[in-house]
Formats: sequence, structure tokens, C-alpha cells
Amino acid sequence: MKVIFIMSDSYRRDHIGTYGNQKIHTPNLDKLAGMSNVFDQATIGSFPTGPNRRDIVLSKGFKPNHSFNPWINIAPDEVTLAARLNNNGIHTSMITDVANGVTRGRNMFQGFEYCVCNRGQEGDGYAADYNVSDEMPVPHKTIRYNVGTYRRVQENRCARRYEEDFFAPGTYKMACEWLERNYKRPDFLLWLETFDPHEPWDPPQWHIDRYDPGYKGRVIEFPPYGFYRKLGITEREIRHTQARYAGECTMVDGCIGRLLATLDKLQILDDVAIVFTSDHGICAGFVGDAGCSGKPHFVGEEGAWLIEGRRPEGKITYFPLRTGIARIPLFVKLPGQSKGKRIQRVAQPWDIAPTVMDFFGLNLPKEFQGESLLPVVAGKKVKPRPYAFNGAIQGKTNLRQAMTKDWLYACWPTGEREPWLIDLKRDPSQKKNVAKKHPDLCKRMHAALAKFDPGAFEGTKNPWK
Repeated sequence: MKVIFIMSDSYRRDHIGTYGNQKIHTPNLDKLAGMSNVFDQATIGSFPTGPNRRDIVLSKGFKPNHSFNPWINIAPDEVTLAARLNNNGIHTSMITDVANGVTRGRNMFQGFEYCVCNRGQEGDGYAADYNVSDEMPVPHKTIRYNVGTYRRVQENRCARRYEEDFFAPGTYKMACEWLERNYKRPDFLLWLETFDPHEPWDPPQWHIDRYDPGYKGRVIEFPPYGFYRKLGITEREIRHTQARYAGECTMVDGCIGRLLATLDKLQILDDVAIVFTSDHGICAGFVGDAGCSGKPHFVGEEGAWLIEGRRPEGKITYFPLRTGIARIPLFVKLPGQSKGKRIQRVAQPWDIAPTVMDFFGLNLPKEFQGESLLPVVAGKKVKPRPYAFNGAIQGKTNLRQAMTKDWLYACWPTGEREPWLIDLKRDPSQKKNVAKKHPDLCKRMHAALAKFDPGAFEGTKNPWK
């Protein structure tokens, strides 16, 4: 069995044609979807990047009775998906450019037999260049990085000229070369991971010009996480930011095309299983983002979190992770599959490890809280999943959510604010809290959350009793 797992960080589901988008150019992802099982109810679990990876590789929370993960490293005694496969004689390789997973002491590569990082993302100290200026291109209030990090970002990208000089295309080039060397292996897991389309939103200019040609204003390519109007970002500027993000999505789509072409060239496209997903979406003033940029779920008095890398100051305001962040794409292509199929069952990141192990016919550990998605794909009857569950554990913030297709319920077990309920069907702006109008629904969703993640609710007050 040959399995390729693709993680595309911060890819909004509504920027892919197969999920209904008609404006963003994604022919290759649409092609992959056309030969895959497409999950329409896939959502995040633990948020954001690091916690998500723990969900995927461990399929459980960080301690007993806690179903979500904080942003902590993989511990030496934790058994990852890659380690489980290696223990069964299955080759595992990771090719990634997600610096905050494999550098600075992170060890999300634990258990992989082979790992290579295309370095330089997220201000990774990689390519020193004294000629780069320290001058910030926009007011400090409109940029997420501090001066030092911004300089490293500039140093790492100042020599770009061709598309393969950009991170995602370069990383996929490495993956395609790996396939040319290893396609005859009878069994392997290739973990292919890119930070794009995560900010900074800096694809080649030709991709930006597809969506906003001739723009002459300020470039906001990595805004703070918060309310963009309060940060002094104009509507015209946020539209250009949206175009830059769309350009990143199209750049990544081109990478998918190169991968599919390589598999076809090697005559193994029918032989491989492919899983494509993202860890979360992103806000950039789209409908339903409630006026936000980045991926905030709390802000300080300045209206943001991470202005120049700073934590929020003063009074903190908390709010839910809305669907632009919480809903994610998920494709599962089976070997030999040539026609797409839509799946309505709830799917979440902790289902990835069981699904991959099931591809290889391995028994699933009892401690897994996820389940293989293959029985659902095969049309077998499985226990219903009425809700998807999301959680964020960051500092003192302790957000928990339950979601259905039509409702989003958010609560803060430690009392940061009152619960929220968003009517996703009737309120596309996602700005209205209708919890008090639907107490019975809130009570049911709160109880389901507490049952799923009992450790977070132990000793807390139930607001719906």
C-alpha cells in the first residue's frame, strides 16, 4: 500500500471549486476531488497548527479525560502514527516546509524514518543577508511580526525569481523527486506538508495579478490577528489581501497538479491512496469572518492579538472560531478510485491516523479517540456523529465548541464569557449570538461537549441547568 498524506496549512475550504467556489482557480484540487471521497462535514479539532498535528499523529488528547491538545511538543514517550507504521515494517518519509513543526525544538517529525525540511518559513533563521533592510513596509500596527522576524522573512525570500524558489512549489519539487526515487517501494507513507497558503501571503506576482491586477496601494500580507478596521486597514487594502491569499491558494493548487502529473508519469496514480486536508482556515474580511483578519478567537484593547508579535494587552475580548476557520477540506482517495463521492458524516483530524493505519490493515490502538473513515467510505453502517467538536487551549484561554451543519455553539468552561450560539443557516455574517433564544439546543450541545471532553468541564458551572 502506498499512501500520501497532504497537509496544506490554512487552506480555507470555500476557496476550492469542489466546495462551491467559482472565483478561485483550483483545477487540480478539483481534479483530485473528482477521484476522491469528499467530506462535506470536516472540521478542525484542536486549534491551531501544533495542536492540530498532535490530533493527527496521536489521535487523542494530551492527557486522560482531555480530548484536545495544547501547543506542546511531541514528548519522547508518545507513540506517533509514523512510529506505529515503522514498527510494522512500513517506510515513512516526511517532506515539509512547516518550520514551527520541525525547528526550534519542535519534533513533529518524531517516528519518521526519513525527514527533510525545506527551510525558511515563518521567520526561520535560515538565509542571512546583510543587504536586507530593517525598514517595515507598513505601519507596525498592521503587521503580525516584530522587526527581527520580519527581517528574517525578507532574508529568506529576497533571492526569489522562479516559482520553484517559493516554498510550496519547492517542497512539492522535493516530493516529486522523492517519488521518482521511491515509487517502486511496495509500502510507504509519504507525509507532504506545506505552510502555504498560511501568511505571509506572498505568492509570485502573476498569481496575485489573476485576482487584483494593477494594484498600487499598501501591501498587507501578514496582518495581526484581529479586527482589521480597528488596525487601520482599509476595505481596498483588505480586498488586495484577499487577492494575495487567493494567489497562494492557486499556487498550492499548481503544486497538487505537479504531484498528480508525477504519479501519472510513474504509473502509480491508480495504486496510491491520497488524503488531502488543512489544519484550519483563515480570516481576511470574507463573509462570515465578522470583520477579522488572521485567525483570532480573542483580542486585546487594541482590537488584535499578535501586533508585532505581542500578546494582547488590557481587557481581553473572547469570541468563537467561526466557520472560515473551523471548517476544513478533506479528500480521501482510495487506490483505484476514479469517481468522486460526497460524504456527509462528520470527520475530524483524529480520524486521520486510524484511517491511514486501516489502509495498511493494522489494528487500531484502544487509546485512539478517532475512527477510520474507510467503513463510511465503503457505505457501511456506523454509529452516528451528531456533532463535531473544536477546542483551543492557549494560555488562559479555554474555548470549546460543538458544531453541526446549521449551528455553532461555543463556550468557555472557565468562565471567560457567556456561551455563544450562531445560526449558520440564517446568519451568514456570524455576528449574532442567539444562545438565549435557543436554551434547549444550547443545553444539548453543552452536554455533548462535556461528555466528549470531561476534563475541561470538571468543577465548572453549567450555564444551562
